[in-house]
Amino acid sequence: MTANRPAGHVPNVPAWSVIGLPECTAFSMIHARGSHSDVTLGELRAELTSGPDTPDHLERARIVNVGADIGNDTAVFLGYWTDPESYRRWAKRSEALNRAGVLVETAFIPGERWETIHSTPKEMPGVRNLLKVERTDIHEYWGAARDRMPASAEDDLAAEPGEPLPGNLCLIRSGQIWAHCEEAERALYFADVEPHLTAGIDFLAEHPETGCISSRLLREQTIDGEDLESTSFVGWFTDLKSLEDWSKSHPTHLAIFHSFLGMVGELGAEVKLRLWHEVAAVPAGGVEISGTEPSPLTAVA
Repeated sequence: MTANRPAGHVPNVPAWSVIGLPECTAFSMIHARGSHSDVTLGELRAELTSGPDTPDHLERARIVNVGADIGNDTAVFLGYWTDPESYRRWAKRSEALNRAGVLVETAFIPGERWETIHSTPKEMPGVRNLLKVERTDIHEYWGAARDRMPASAEDDLAAEPGEPLPGNLCLIRSGQIWAHCEEAERALYFADVEPHLTAGIDFLAEHPETGCISSRLLREQTIDGEDLESTSFVGWFTDLKSLEDWSKSHPTHLAIFHSFLGMVGELGAEVKLRLWHEVAAVPAGGVEISGTEPSPLTAVA
């Protein structure tokens, strides 16, 4: 599982990763936009928080990048089901999913086909809420995400034909939380790091030749729609290698990486910014698209 790890590699800072991922998890992003969004949001919120087969973990956000394929200020519910059949039963009974302005993108992710990394063992967004984490030394080198994904030991996870969408589509959700940062760190983050992060996400949205199919920046919210001091990037790529190539060598990602290192160099151990991501390589047949709005994922079908 550690084919990319340099000999003798010892990380400079600690990190944690989820253990014991379910056999298969349904992760669904339910978008609502347009003139009916307020009514639809209320219906979706009610259906996602009460009754049978609701998500094991639910979050809410709004899309904020101008280059987003479904439009900025679109509201999003992000649901995690550890039983895919429970998700299917919920989706079947939902009436709001048929409303105008709704797009549903759902990935069914086998446990051996995704990985996570977190800068703290404390509570974080994402599938982390459902599971335990343990400290890992498989980080702080290029290719570490692949090494943390068990399926990569026997599969290169390259794009392959599939129906209705190609197999091994790569999904990343990568977040940053500044709620716990002191004033000096906030100033550095918003002056030096966040602009590069936004520029990188916008670049991906405008350059499909990178292998990025969809690039969305989310402002995390409470379930009631109040903004949190947190954002996350949700990106779909043709395969894991496309994401790796952008991360390792493209100037827009290197600018993000080096601006963060600069902040760490100035603040040292005082850095309180919380970082995390989860990455999945979804097998053929593992992505379902529904709703009344078009999805950019269908462009690669």
